[in-house]
Amino acid sequence: MQIISRIRTKLNSIRRRILVAVSAVYLLSSAVSATWIYAEISHEVDELFDAEMVQQAKTLLALLPQNNEYADRDITISRINAHSYEDKLSYRIETTSGESLLQTEGSLDPSVITFNEGFAVKMINNELWHSFGLYSAAGDYRILLLQQDEFRSEIRNDLTVDTVIPIITLLPLMLWLGWWTINRNFASFRRLAGALRRKRSDDYRPFSESNDTEEVALVKTALNHYLHRIEQTFLREKQFSADAAHELRTPLASLKAQLQNQIVKATTDQQKSELQSLLESTERLVSLVESLLLLSKTELPPEQWRQVNAAAVIRQVISDYYPKAEVLQLSLEVNLPDTVDWRSEESYLAVLFSNLVDNAIKYARPASTVDIAFDGSAFVIRNSVEATHHIDVQRLTERFYRGGQLRERGSGLGLSIVSNLARQLGLILTFEHQDGDFIVKVDRHHKEGE
Repeated sequence: MQIISRIRTKLNSIRRRILVAVSAVYLLSSAVSATWIYAEISHEVDELFDAEMVQQAKTLLALLPQNNEYADRDITISRINAHSYEDKLSYRIETTSGESLLQTEGSLDPSVITFNEGFAVKMINNELWHSFGLYSAAGDYRILLLQQDEFRSEIRNDLTVDTVIPIITLLPLMLWLGWWTINRNFASFRRLAGALRRKRSDDYRPFSESNDTEEVALVKTALNHYLHRIEQTFLREKQFSADAAHELRTPLASLKAQLQNQIVKATTDQQKSELQSLLESTERLVSLVESLLLLSKTELPPEQWRQVNAAAVIRQVISDYYPKAEVLQLSLEVNLPDTVDWRSEESYLAVLFSNLVDNAIKYARPASTVDIAFDGSAFVIRNSVEATHHIDVQRLTERFYRGGQLRERGSGLGLSIVSNLARQLGLILTFEHQDGDFIVKVDRHHKEGE
């Protein structure tokens, strides 16, 4: 059962199925060809030797005297042992009444094989013999030529083997050529599979269809059609999110302004407390809408690639967040070179660094230090976190994932935005949580001109 299961598993490959089918057809064709060749050779050999027996019989009868000179003789021609097949050919000349006149030594006795005019085949002592009987023109003598089939069989087998051996010898070459041809033609499918595997999740560009075989072109056309449908669906989803967030922006701003006015007009502490609570909820909603708008923008690839001093960008971001860090009594330890040239889109890079620095300050342990450095290839942002903080680094970039930090204000979209921006800019984003520290690394890994 295991062998059958293995064979079935192997035959799941279309290439192997084609190769097995081609090999089977080749072997079947070779077998049919060998059988046909053997039959043709047998026929031709029989024709040749039968004709030779006729000529020999005619010649021997022509040499006999016409006056019954041998009528009273019984001559036996002795062996000369010149060839191993000497006994496989013999003849017997006798009168029409069956009296022996001349015969070769070892010729079969009339009691074993009687005279029959024309061709005949007879099995004698497990050996097949061919015979040809002929009367003389005057009708006074008759001759019977005998030939053992082994003589003919050897010639038939030798000719058949000589013809079939080249066919069998070519079998490995035919199999190798078949395997090579199949692999070569399937290489297009492997290249297509590799291109599809390497395609980014947000890359909906169609595959080019130049110089493809008919089968590969058919698959590419179907894939391109599918990619187009996915792109249209995704664009509609993004457009809906952007439109919804944009439509919510204005009424929320108006609501926030009215709440602020009502807080000013409130006459009691209880009214102020309730309005303040509503204002904070509204501000969180405004922040969420802003984050959704920003997330929607980061789904689009950047358009203005140029050489950017990434160190200057993050240094400006640190400067912007310095007051917030100071309020939280955090120390910012910055170790950056003057210049780190990256080919990038500056606004995207600024938003990426801004979210990371904001997160580091927001979730850092009070009165601790936030380290921001460049290690030669990557920007590293490190902050210590409370031991009670639960951080699942595998889910950090999921939308609305906040882990156990629900007491902190936030929408849970910051690192999703960072992940989108890193993908658009061709950057590698790495999160680590070890020894009470949360570490983010931003490494460059984009292709020039992408």
